[in-house]
Amino acid sequence: MLLLPPRPPHPRSSSPEAMDPPSPKAESPSSTPSSVAAPLPPTPAHLLIDANGVPYTYTAPPEEPPPSPPPREPSPVEPPPRKGYNCPECGRVFASPLRLQSHRVSHSDLKPFTCGACGKAFKRSSHLSRHRATHRARAGPPHTCPLCPRRFQDAAELAQHMSLH
Repeated sequence: MLLLPPRPPHPRSSSPEAMDPPSPKAESPSSTPSSVAAPLPPTPAHLLIDANGVPYTYTAPPEEPPPSPPPREPSPVEPPPRKGYNCPECGRVFASPLRLQSHRVSHSDLKPFTCGACGKAFKRSSHLSRHRATHRARAGPPHTCPLCPRRFQDAAELAQHMSLH
């Protein structure tokens, strides 16, 4: 229930004359002029009783719809061409000629980096380095402690370990 501050005292009566006359907001939509373009939805009128027990009507103010956002400009169908270095094979754009050169390796069939252990070839040196780690993992760390079964990848790690014995 909606609570309002007490109204000024009215003579105590339950007759309809004691009720407030209907406000213009409480009129039905059929009594409004037909020249209005879009009729407003009816605002609900509530019958309430004040602190002295006198009934009266309360019409809630109509809610205003939130303002609509400004219209957005339509986005172009095709983005403007990017400036930079274009790959002639796939059309990708790169910021520097070095990045383009590095990318062009992916389109070639050349594999200049070969693994000495197994003969597998790679397009990039970083891929060969990653592959070499698989051979090291199978063989295990090359540096073994003579006092215990621990093994290390680096001689410096073994030397540090030896100081603990």
